[in-house]
Amino acid sequence: MMGTSHAATGLLAGAAVGAVLGSHAADPLVCAAVGAGAALLPDLDEPGSTVGRSLGAATEGVASLLRSASSRVYESTATPYELRAGKDGGHRHLTHTLPAVVVFGLVAWGLSALAPLGLGVVVFAMAALGLGTVARAVRWLGPLRKRKLAASVVALLVATGAVVADGGAAWLVGLTVGVGTLVHILGDWLTRSGVPLAWPVKHRGKRWWMFRSPVAFHTGKSPVEVVIMWGSLGVSPLVMALGMPPVPGA
Repeated sequence: MMGTSHAATGLLAGAAVGAVLGSHAADPLVCAAVGAGAALLPDLDEPGSTVGRSLGAATEGVASLLRSASSRVYESTATPYELRAGKDGGHRHLTHTLPAVVVFGLVAWGLSALAPLGLGVVVFAMAALGLGTVARAVRWLGPLRKRKLAASVVALLVATGAVVADGGAAWLVGLTVGVGTLVHILGDWLTRSGVPLAWPVKHRGKRWWMFRSPVAFHTGKSPVEVVIMWGSLGVSPLVMALGMPPVPGA
């Protein structure tokens, strides 16, 4: 899937997490924004991806390191048959596994629990990344620069609300990041390239067997992906509105 599609599905998944598990009126909005950014994290193994280019040289460097780490893990865990295939094990390998989902979630939870600014930093980073990516799809709202600036302002307000209004508990943010990364992986499962869902367990003699949907489509070339993206963007506000708990004392 393309970055905008991942961010859109993460937005919907995050809204659902906040609506179902949140205890504060701001939680559906906070989790939606966090989920949008988290749904881009697995592509941090590719320097040229949306998340890999998000902070320039900083994220490109992290992406290069993750890609190298993924290649090393692939080389050390792949079966002889897989090694003979000549893959480098970089993009769509280590960060697209179920163990990676757990790691991303735990890291986000740990950083969010750091007082006094950890929660705000994590929420802002995920929200700015996710909302900035979603802003690329809504072209009728004006020039891209203005849309991205507006997304950053909204992300700052969401992060402030998470800290000041006690919305977005550390455990909830960590869980949302985990769900967002899982949604990304499932989104790539829908494409023809597939994802290594069974790793590190062997499947048909391979540890890096690429599972794909029976109705898989080409990334960025299918109307199915367009429907998924706009459907997620359209339903997300409804989920956020319906899922907001009543404000205490209201």
